[in-house]
Amino acid sequence: MQYSGKLKLLILGVFAFTLLGRISCYFIDKKYDTFRRPWAYSDDPNKALLVGKWQGSVTDPDGIRHSVNLEIVEPVSDDERQQRFSQKRIKRDRSSAVFFDGTATLEVNNRKTSCEIWGGLDAPDGHRMHLQFRPMDDSHSPGFNLKFAEGSWLENTLDLETGFVFFKPDGSSFSDSADPRFEQKAKLKMTRMD
Repeated sequence: MQYSGKLKLLILGVFAFTLLGRISCYFIDKKYDTFRRPWAYSDDPNKALLVGKWQGSVTDPDGIRHSVNLEIVEPVSDDERQQRFSQKRIKRDRSSAVFFDGTATLEVNNRKTSCEIWGGLDAPDGHRMHLQFRPMDDSHSPGFNLKFAEGSWLENTLDLETGFVFFKPDGSSFSDSADPRFEQKAKLKMTRMD
């Protein structure tokens, strides 16, 4: 009977050690991300991060205003991190420390389009950035549509230069090298919403 009690205690100890090891890995991984991706995670609740909701507007080469609301999401949410560490075998996160993604809502002439966005920073602690837009349903409105933006992020503002692509009513893209509008870029200044 004495051996049985020691065996139970050993099994309980191994189980507790494994559980605490998984929990420790979760918090160590989260802390590591504050160094690896300082634009997305911080221990300081007052630090301005790139992740979050942004708003702004830009005028296309035809003089039409495009309202832009975008959300840049955390590379790994707490739920995803917890799920990864609850698996039998923990896989290393090999995603880039500078790439981000999210969603955007573009409003032109009272018509809203949902887009996915993706882009990157010049360095994990950098402030130069670029991003691209693609409608979720792959349908483009006739006229000039936002294609990309590049510029800088500084705490609560994004100062971007945008490029456009022109789409005909049948959904095909069009460009005319003789028309300077097709090479024109515009300024998009965005401010934090949250």
